[in-house]
Amino acid sequence: MKKTLCCVLLLGFLAAIAPFAALLLPSGGSPVSAPESTPAPTAEIPSLTPQPPAAAPAASADAGADLTLYDAALGQRITVPVKEFLIGAAACELPADWPDHAIQAQMVASHSYALSLGEDPMQVNSALCAGWTDSTVLQARWGDDFEENHTRFAALAEEVCDALLCYQGAPAAACYHSISAGKTEASQNVWLTALPYLQGVDSPWDTTVDEYEVTVTYSAEQVATMLQGLGLVPGDDPGSWFGAVDWDDAGYVESMEVCGTDFGGTTLRSAFALRSASFTVAYEDGFFRLTTHGYGHGVGLSQYGAKAMAEGGADWRKILTYYFPGCEIAE
Repeated sequence: MKKTLCCVLLLGFLAAIAPFAALLLPSGGSPVSAPESTPAPTAEIPSLTPQPPAAAPAASADAGADLTLYDAALGQRITVPVKEFLIGAAACELPADWPDHAIQAQMVASHSYALSLGEDPMQVNSALCAGWTDSTVLQARWGDDFEENHTRFAALAEEVCDALLCYQGAPAAACYHSISAGKTEASQNVWLTALPYLQGVDSPWDTTVDEYEVTVTYSAEQVATMLQGLGLVPGDDPGSWFGAVDWDDAGYVESMEVCGTDFGGTTLRSAFALRSASFTVAYEDGFFRLTTHGYGHGVGLSQYGAKAMAEGGADWRKILTYYFPGCEIAE
């Protein structure tokens, strides 16, 4: 996030094809996730956005073991010591000046998520700072603040390197994203598979974030081209292209009628390059205004929610067990 993901499975096989198969590409999601802003968690790079694994993870996981990652920047698997992983994962996701406990919550979420994949390596792109990156990239990113930031992140990693978020004794698929729509999303609404600890919780802090609501404007011609990409043939009246909308419990578009055909919110989010599947559409004078709420897929840990909770005095344990109800911290 420095720029969301509640994150990292191949979103190329995304919701429709392989909702829970491989992993990761950003959250940002996250996460490599959104255009930079101040301070914004990592923007989502679809194939690197954390999502639940295809198979249940092994019940036994060694929190202290080195992690195997697939680094798209190198085109090969790499092995990373756990503390180095925690530093690089959190640094990709969050601004360095965020609260200690928000950073540690991200570290434990990333670690747990990586282990939840079992033998499948978490997919990252160190060059793009997606999912995880190394000290060389961080030196360029942090500049003169590298030594100070790296020393701090290393100390925070030392405190949580043996901790995992678990569900029924196995590492949890602790997905993450930048900003929810005010309530986190249920996993089955994004990736089809329902996980009991990914059914959504209230995250009211997110609605106060400066970039919670963002509007993009497209001409009717631009939207017509996007609709053609969905296999549609728009009529002559742009005002009639978008119809009835159904919303899910978390405030995301469940389905929207477009040119007489119903589409899921995640499909439309991708088609229109939107920050979130929580959005509205308005048409006037030849232009469409699409207004989104939140940033990212909305499942699991809200990074801005974690920041607010940490600023309010919550520690990383409380943050994680709040966003992943039913899970426990194993140390």
